[in-house]
Amino acid sequence: MKRSTLILLLAAAALGAFVYFYEVKGGKSRDEKPDTTKPAFNFKREDVSALTVTRAGQTVQIENQDNKWVIKQPVNAPADETAVNAIVNDLTSARVERGIKASADEIKSYGLQEPAVTVEVKLKSGEQHKVRLGSKDFSGLSVYGQVDQGQEVALLPSSLLTSADKPLNDLRDRAVLGVSQFDLGGLSLTNENGRIALAKQESNWVLKSPVEAPADDSEVRSLLGDITSAKASEFVSEAADDLAKYGLDKPQITLTAQLQGGGERTLVIGSKADDKYYAKSSERPSVFKVESSLYDKLNVKPSGLRDKQIVKLNKDDLTRVQVKNPNLTLVAEKDKDGKWVIKEPADKKDKEANSSKFLDPLETKATEVLDKAPGSVAAKLSKPAVEVRLTGKDGKTTTLRVSSAEGDDAYVSVEGRPGVYKVGKQMLENLSFKADSVTL
Repeated sequence: MKRSTLILLLAAAALGAFVYFYEVKGGKSRDEKPDTTKPAFNFKREDVSALTVTRAGQTVQIENQDNKWVIKQPVNAPADETAVNAIVNDLTSARVERGIKASADEIKSYGLQEPAVTVEVKLKSGEQHKVRLGSKDFSGLSVYGQVDQGQEVALLPSSLLTSADKPLNDLRDRAVLGVSQFDLGGLSLTNENGRIALAKQESNWVLKSPVEAPADDSEVRSLLGDITSAKASEFVSEAADDLAKYGLDKPQITLTAQLQGGGERTLVIGSKADDKYYAKSSERPSVFKVESSLYDKLNVKPSGLRDKQIVKLNKDDLTRVQVKNPNLTLVAEKDKDGKWVIKEPADKKDKEANSSKFLDPLETKATEVLDKAPGSVAAKLSKPAVEVRLTGKDGKTTTLRVSSAEGDDAYVSVEGRPGVYKVGKQMLENLSFKADSVTL
């Protein structure tokens, strides 16, 4: 019995090993289809010195000059690096999925009698290659093509057709300024609302004109992002030989960007053409069109770029707060333990204050900053509904005055600071608290 049991165990183990290696491991390898594709070309992207792309009756010649792509025909202009690199990358990575023998008559059915796109490649070695691209297959994932002098129809990735099937306008560099916002150290902008000057101080932006004031960092970065990402929508003239024709002799907007590394770049925007505007930059001789959205963004008011934070509260630095409102005069001081203690009114003296009641409203952001208060607002601010005095550890006091409501708004002025902050009247209401609500 023992011997027979051992034999059975060995047989079971042998069978298990067979099943594992043949059915499991072997099955996996049998299920995996071998890669039968082959590279369409055997060159590398760094080997390419020039491309010629022909589509829709137009031929674009592109050369690599000092590791930069430049269009030589039909215009002489910088190329879009991303667009050209996409074509080169797709060429070097393209694999032929299968070859199809086709007669001269059958070539037409694959869209290759008059190909959608023909790409000619010249290598640094002088060697040349060509691919003709026709129709996509039924799946849309592949395109029929012919590689070099091959007579067979090659099934290629459709991404090659997508990247190469670009008009001249999409292959040329259309960046308006050609810099990133991190290259900028200053900005001068003249528009319908006057002149605005911005300067970068360390990591923050400040207004230098028409007033010197902190700038709203998010608004400035949004403006810079739109400027540096702006692209020409189309080119209308390769030479700016008649600026008056496009309203560029007396531009509606002039933008001058100072670069951190030195030098500057200028963009001028002239007349409106349908829903776009004519423009010219100092970086190219051509006249082009830009979207009206860029014009609208550059037509910003100085107040739109002002910092809308009324007061930057450092609560740890504050030692004393005084609030005069229609209901009371509150004085609160911070004790040695960091607690706020009421000093006025007398009936609440020495009680712990609910500091959020008088500090949180001060973190309100303005909806608009006015360079000068209108007459009715100035009159209200001369007799404010609420006055707040904030004293810091250095003994300096900041005074805020809040007007009575004007419709759904109220206005705030900060002593010694130009401009008036427009806020929702909720700030006024929050600061008009009563004595019972300010104690813990």
